[in-house]
Amino acid sequence: MAVLTALAATLLLTALGVAIALLGIEESMLSLHERSARALRHAASAGAQLAVADLRLAPSWDPLLTPAASPPLSAVPGRFLDSTLTPAAPWNGAPIDLASATTALQAATVASRGPADAAQVWRLYLSGPLARAAPAAAGAPWYVAVWIADDKADIDGDPNVDSNGLLSVHAVAYGPVDAMVALDLTLRRLPAGGVAVATSRPGL
Repeated sequence: MAVLTALAATLLLTALGVAIALLGIEESMLSLHERSARALRHAASAGAQLAVADLRLAPSWDPLLTPAASPPLSAVPGRFLDSTLTPAAPWNGAPIDLASATTALQAATVASRGPADAAQVWRLYLSGPLARAAPAAAGAPWYVAVWIADDKADIDGDPNVDSNGLLSVHAVAYGPVDAMVALDLTLRRLPAGGVAVATSRPGL
């Protein structure tokens, strides 16, 4: 009887030890996931700020809303733009398909458009590994892309013309294992010059 009791106790302690070990592994994975998500949020914000810095210098947003010869691109893109729509991933993964990403963003925008919303056409404005634009991020495996579109409150009927001084910005940071975080901004031109962020929220 004593042997059976000892064996049962041993099995119970072993099971408890395994459970604690698995819990520790799960917590470590959750912690790693949270750190990665936080880093991606910062990367998306950095991409948005890179775009805002260029958009602030543009005397008019109309040329930027016009399509380039390659339609996903803005006719007047930002200074930080990859030379390809299928760039290599900084984490040595499969190439990033920015054309497909543009198509998906456009489809989601059309699907969520309200009856009072103006039509929006997204143009790829900025793209590239974050480490290329920000030396302090060297070694970080993040890729950022930013699209711009006429604001949905602009009811002039032309998505290539800004008539209300508002611009929509969609910034995305990509990472390993299909990780992705998006940030949506609305920029407003100021009467005295320059621009301000009117709204900022997590993107889809």
